[in-house]
Amino acid sequence: MISIIVPIKNEAPEVAERLRSLAATPGVELLVADAGSCSATTEAFRAIGARIVEGPGPRGARLAAAAREARGEILFFLHSDSEPPVNALEALEKSLTNGAVAGSFSLAYRDADARMRWIAWWANLRSRRLGLPFGDQGLFCRREAYEKAGGFAPLPICDDVDFVRRLKRVGRLTIRPEKTVTSPRRYRQRGTLRQVLRNWKVLAGYFLGVKPEKLERWYNGK
Repeated sequence: MISIIVPIKNEAPEVAERLRSLAATPGVELLVADAGSCSATTEAFRAIGARIVEGPGPRGARLAAAAREARGEILFFLHSDSEPPVNALEALEKSLTNGAVAGSFSLAYRDADARMRWIAWWANLRSRRLGLPFGDQGLFCRREAYEKAGGFAPLPICDDVDFVRRLKRVGRLTIRPEKTVTSPRRYRQRGTLRQVLRNWKVLAGYFLGVKPEKLERWYNGK
């Protein structure tokens, strides 16, 4: 079984529709790590067959809670504003069958202009050269690898970077050529260049050991 785990926070009900076909796939379960969304959103996810795992705390803690509830031997972590490639389940199973313990897809942005295509290009270069994909690309792994890596830490930000770094110590991580298409909404709301610089600052701070709470304030422009 494949367990798809999606964190949500203050999302609109229509985000559930993007995952309807995946949730209906035989051998797949959909779990939603909910930070307290409106009842209409949680009901929309229940209507497509999702299990809601509610709990307080940062995103990393909620993802870890949902992973504990998951029944699958393969875990697929997907952001709520991201759409995986149409052959995502077949592709990730192929990678794991061929010896990888974990991986991700490449990245593209929805309705991308030249600036967003440039950002996606750099993200894909980083993923391939450094083996450092982010959560908006869709991360997958075997449960055994997840547990050996220690799972998601209860971090408010960079939880995906922290998890991927530990996963790489367990075994081979692969970057699939198929693309997850994600929303550019934060770039459009905050300004493309400003958000890029903010992302770089947060990532540099993470590697320099800046406290997670401070990194979260940087990310939110505080």
